[in-house]
Amino acid sequence: MRFAPKAARVVARLALYTSLVALTVLVSAGCGGPSPAPGISRSIDTPVVYRVSAEAESRFSGPVSNLEGGTEITAAFRSTPVSDSAVEVETLYFAANVLDAEGEPVALDTGSLTGKKATVTMGPPGTISKIQEDTEFLDASIPLISVREVIASLFPPLPQEEMEEGDTWTGDILTPFANLGGSQQRMRFLLDSVDSSNNEARIEGYELRTKPRQFESETTDGGVTGEGDLDVVFDGKFKAGGGYEWTEQTTEFDSRFIRITGSGYANGSLHMEGMTRVERLNPTEQFGLDPGLE
Repeated sequence: MRFAPKAARVVARLALYTSLVALTVLVSAGCGGPSPAPGISRSIDTPVVYRVSAEAESRFSGPVSNLEGGTEITAAFRSTPVSDSAVEVETLYFAANVLDAEGEPVALDTGSLTGKKATVTMGPPGTISKIQEDTEFLDASIPLISVREVIASLFPPLPQEEMEEGDTWTGDILTPFANLGGSQQRMRFLLDSVDSSNNEARIEGYELRTKPRQFESETTDGGVTGEGDLDVVFDGKFKAGGGYEWTEQTTEFDSRFIRITGSGYANGSLHMEGMTRVERLNPTEQFGLDPGLE
């Protein structure tokens, strides 16, 4: 598991502002105005199959010891409409590895998650209002990465009005990392570029919250609490009439202070980072994922 350093995240965020300014200048200088977006709206009237690759790492540095952990998930889901505002998400495949004390990957027993289902309700259209059904499935014990977060990643927030190149909107995503306080993270999204010839658009995003995030984690000696800063960057390609072809979200968290249960403040730090990539599969890529095809 390897991630870009935090400096790259900052550069990416600055690039969003730079892109927006550059687009404004180009629009002012041009004759035709900004390019209209190719229908940035979510259609939930047909089944869709997604492949998700997610990974996360944590590093705790302290005066006594340094602890590291990591998780990798590979999964496939089928999204099937059940109403005008809801879809049923079925797990076609789910596998996860965690790092042992020596840093070697060890497979988790996730076989029971295959075939599990959850219902995702949209309201207003393009925004998740509820994820429900099998709580054993949604709350499966997987370090650093929650199943709810993985399912929510299939449906990034979309605007509620027509967009043009350079326009922005806000929306909420589930807070990354299961041990961070708060259920949602406010994001600002930017329609960075439009390819009218292919009815495609490139969308980027970044988190808006500036207040520090609370975190807590259980340990063999009790627990660790504290607060720190969360950084989220989003990138995706949207295709008119089909939704996102792919999305990628990177996250990074650094503690400001740590408090060990019963010990006051700790002289240490916690760093967590993760990446989730979602890809929409075509019929050929779906073959073998559906148990009914075997």
